[in-house]
Amino acid sequence: MADQENKGQTGGTPESPLTEATPEVSGQGNHEITEHQESPEAASAAVSGRGDRLSQAQSRVVAAREKVLGAEEEIEECLRNIQNDLEAFEAYERASLLPVVEESRRLLESIGMEEVKIEAKLPELELEEPEAEKLEIEDLSSGKGSAFFWGLIAAVATVGGWYAYATQKAGISLLPQKLPDLASLSTLAGKVSLLLGPAENPSVGAAVVIGSALVVWWLVYTVLVALRSAKNQRLAEKIEEEAGFYCRKKEECKAMMERVREHLDMLRQTVQKYEVLLHEKNAGLRRALYVEEAETYDDLHERSKEMARQMDEMLKELDRLLATPMARSGMLTPESEEALRRAKRAVNDQILRLYS
Repeated sequence: MADQENKGQTGGTPESPLTEATPEVSGQGNHEITEHQESPEAASAAVSGRGDRLSQAQSRVVAAREKVLGAEEEIEECLRNIQNDLEAFEAYERASLLPVVEESRRLLESIGMEEVKIEAKLPELELEEPEAEKLEIEDLSSGKGSAFFWGLIAAVATVGGWYAYATQKAGISLLPQKLPDLASLSTLAGKVSLLLGPAENPSVGAAVVIGSALVVWWLVYTVLVALRSAKNQRLAEKIEEEAGFYCRKKEECKAMMERVREHLDMLRQTVQKYEVLLHEKNAGLRRALYVEEAETYDDLHERSKEMARQMDEMLKELDRLLATPMARSGMLTPESEEALRRAKRAVNDQILRLYS
């Protein structure tokens, strides 16, 4: 009958469909919580009404931790993507760009033009490391252990107070030379019982001492747990605020890294245009040297001289572009943006000349 009454009070069976659909939570922050997904503990508390303030605060802390971990994983993924792009760019440089550039340099040197040195290099990048300022979120403490300890201290102090009172009423020393025996304790308990009646009753006195000690222990324990619970609520709010600020900062960092990655992609496209045009101009200059039987720059035809000057300008522009630092402290540098605009303008001018 008691079980049936309990079931009727809760409004259903202990294992409702909503409770069965709620995954188990370990409390260690290893599960995923999004903005649209409450923790299983909070959901269970909403259904049963038995959730306490600690579990609610801990659920908020778990959600904040998962949010921080998600932001850090996105930053690490951005770093991996940029690193992969850099490795791909380096492979392209060595396999495709540098052979064409080296041939252009040799052709210009062969006719006595100024030597242009192009070395295998990667754009300089200084990106933010995710471990530089990591936000660590610890689990909340219920405070029950320390509350139990201080409650026990208060209970012992209460017993000590009764002992002092009883020894004063009995006219004996507060610090006896030997440990009180059972008869002495019975006498002291009788003195305490006089507070409740005219006759000494050791049993009543002992009950008063023990009962008051337990009440004091319970009061201290309850107050300290309540204070800790309120503190946990404040800590949870502070952690949520710090996690929100941290995630917003990581979102800004992620946006800056995405700009760096887009810039690197545009850089590769522009460099590929240089490669194609230099390859074509190399063939044109080789043809001019063979057909015109020229050995120096002055022996070339005017159109061939113009082509050699264009090659020299393109090599210098390419060297300037690759030598410009792309990012510092995770941010795209204005110098790199300007160098890319200038390089794109120069190579587009070369393309327009082909069709003008």
